[in-house]
Amino acid sequence: MALSNPNPIAGPPSPITPRPFEHAHGLIEVLPDKIDIEEEARLYEDLCDTPVESEVGRNARPSVDAPSIYSKDIWLGDHSGESQAFAREVEIIGWTSVGDKRGGAYIVYDCAIKTKEGTIIHVHKRYSAFAELHAHLCARLPQSYQRFIPPLPPKSPLSKFRPSFLDQRRRLLQHWLSSVLLHPDIGGCQILREWVMD
Repeated sequence: MALSNPNPIAGPPSPITPRPFEHAHGLIEVLPDKIDIEEEARLYEDLCDTPVESEVGRNARPSVDAPSIYSKDIWLGDHSGESQAFAREVEIIGWTSVGDKRGGAYIVYDCAIKTKEGTIIHVHKRYSAFAELHAHLCARLPQSYQRFIPPLPPKSPLSKFRPSFLDQRRRLLQHWLSSVLLHPDIGGCQILREWVMD
């Protein structure tokens, strides 16, 4: 059954409405492997400074206490976007056995810490130095920061000189050290600066 045109005098049908985003370009952006934190902070500030419409009137700026446009859990007044951390990258390159295994040998880890200025600092630390830092952070940081400090990898006296164990511990210590050194608030504390420079 054919449908008749309800308004035969109207003429030819109107042109088809274009599809949304038909002429849009560059909708997909490939992010780099490493993110420039300072550039991300500038982008965030630019987006937050963009005027938005509100019930009060057009072109009103967002309030500091207004919910973030990105998440219901983040508020615009939480941070200025400037990280207090002095480090940009953390890597534990390897380890070295010091001394004779029968006479009290121990393992030293080579930590390469890249600062904001691009300088790489090599810090050589035993596992006990990581444990001491963990204890100092837990004892001296405010309670609100305690949840950001992950647990240290456990001790294993029987396999502490095995290469497979040492490589796994190296990776776990690197994760732990990155978690505290690169944290935007904890990373700038005096405890960490003293540990790195000691």
